[in-house]
Parts: sequence; C-alpha cells; structure tokens
Amino acid sequence: MRKAIYALGIALAALAALATATFYTAAGQDALFQRAAKSLMAQTSVPIEGIRVVVCGSASPFGNSPARAQACIAVLTAEHFFVFDVGARSPLRIAQARLPVARIDGVFLTHFHSDHISGLPDVNLGSWVQGRKSSLPVYGPPGIESVIDGFNLAYRLDNSYRVAHHGPALLPPAAGPMTARVITPGEVAWQDGGLTIRSFRVNHDPIEPAVGYRVDYAGRSVVISGDTVATHTLFAAAKDADLLLHDALARHLVDPMIAGATEAGIPALPAIMTDVIDYHADSRELEGRAAAAGVGQLVLYHLIPTPPNTLAENMFTRGLSPDTLLARDLQSFDLPPHSTEIIIREP
Repeated sequence: MRKAIYALGIALAALAALATATFYTAAGQDALFQRAAKSLMAQTSVPIEGIRVVVCGSASPFGNSPARAQACIAVLTAEHFFVFDVGARSPLRIAQARLPVARIDGVFLTHFHSDHISGLPDVNLGSWVQGRKSSLPVYGPPGIESVIDGFNLAYRLDNSYRVAHHGPALLPPAAGPMTARVITPGEVAWQDGGLTIRSFRVNHDPIEPAVGYRVDYAGRSVVISGDTVATHTLFAAAKDADLLLHDALARHLVDPMIAGATEAGIPALPAIMTDVIDYHADSRELEGRAAAAGVGQLVLYHLIPTPPNTLAENMFTRGLSPDTLLARDLQSFDLPPHSTEIIIREP
C-alpha cells in the first residue's frame, strides 16, 4: 500500500512539473497556443438541414448583462444566411458562434432604434475582410436609406484605409459600403426558389413603420417580432409557425424598478421606464395568443428588463409555462425539413 501511495505521489509530482513546464515556459505556452489556433481555424459547425436559428443577442437596453448582447437573430440554411437586427455586442456573438459571415446574404432591420442597428458596421467589416465580394444589402422599412447613408459616410475613410493597406484584390472597394434596400411592410421582402421572407407591420408606436419578419423554408417557419406590443397582425403572420421569437417585458419586474427610481428621486428615469411599457409586449399576454395561432415554440427575447443572473431569469418567467423559453445568447434551434421537430442546443 505504501509503495502504491509513493508511486502515486511520484506520478502527481511529475504531472505538476509537466504543467509548470507547459504553462509557465515560453516553449510550452507557444505549443499550447499553436495547437489551439489550429483547432480554432479548422473548426466547423454542425451541418445544417432545414433552418437553423441562432440567438446572437437577447438583451434590451433596459438593464445590463455581460452574458447578453442586444437584439440579433441569425437564420441559416445550407444555402442562405441572414441576420435580423444587429445590436451592440451582437457581432461578437456572431463570431463566437462561428457563423459563415463571408457568405452572408443580407441584414434585415425591424426598425431603427440604436439597439437594433449599432452593430451594423462590424458585421459589414467582418464579412468584407473574410471574403464577401459584393456590397452587403441591408433591408428595412422606409428610412433605411438614411441609416445606411450615415454609416457609409462615417466609415468611408476607414474603408479607404483598409483597401490601401490590403489591396483591392483582397478587399474590393465596391464591397465596403453597404447598400440600402427598402421593403414595403406587409409584402414579400426576399425570395428565391426555396426560401421566402415576408414582412408584416407591428405596433411600436411612435416608431412608424416598424416590422417583423417570417421566414419559410423546406416546410418550416420562423417568425421574428422585432419590438412591438402583442398585436393581431403579428399573430396572424405567425399562424402555424414552428418558432416565434417575441420581445417581452416583465411588468412584475419593471413596476418595482419604476417605484424605486421614483422614491430615489432620479430625474427622468421613472418617466422613461413607464414609457417603455407602452410599446413592448407584456410577457404574460403572449402564451395564450401564441397557442391560439398554432405556434410550435414560443421564445422570449429582447428581454425587459435584461435579467443579469439566474435569479432574475427565474423571476422573469414566473407565471409562465415551462414550455415558454427565455432566449440565451448563442442558443440555437434546428428545424429539420418537413417535420415538426425542434432541436435546441444550449450555449
């Protein structure tokens, strides 16, 4: 027994020495980094069959959590890749999810609040430097031209620097600026032989127009609400959809925050928080309407207030069915073709 213990001690000491040599010497660090870099660059995602939806941002500007970027939903098939809204920090999530940005087909914006558009330049640059050869189309309701013109102007010098540094063969100058594409709310926004994206009006008054989107492909469907109260138009558009991602506001969390800000005498904040209630969906109104519309899976995102931890998440979902999910960044949903199955992968 003593010999066995002695041998084990020698083995542990040898492992400790090896760890020290690996982690605390230049040669060991370099070897580990080279191995990790090779693995990272060779990493491939799970093959896509049907539709894959990736949550690249689940937060609203109301509250803060380092685990949640602002609103962004990616929708992919084997042949398509679209992003719906791109708020702050969501380009980081797109990179972490290893999404194929070089083949991005376009970005769809639901409206032009800053928390839905501020990541656009990073998505544009990231896809350009990774191989996109033509201008990135950005679709949205009327007003999209002003947004894209402004971003293109702000980044004009940055684009010119990068072309001068890397050369036009690697970075085609025409692919640097984005291209605005105006959609008509209520009509088909994009279509090819297999995939259709339809827009529909939502109620985010006084923001007008604001839209949501429905994506149909291979007998499966995904609906993305953008920002809105619960509306008949949205649930009509979501009829029999497999997956609905809907923004959600938890009154039972927001109301105490308003009372606390009022008691603390914080200027303007109580009024702003009260106004937020006016144009976002109450979380407790959504389950019944989703069920009546035949929605397969309801997922809440653009969470108000943004839950910073598990306790807050549990409080947010209080009173809701366990079948209703709270979106998490990097969570994904696979919808195999011509079935009702939904494969959920947690981050």
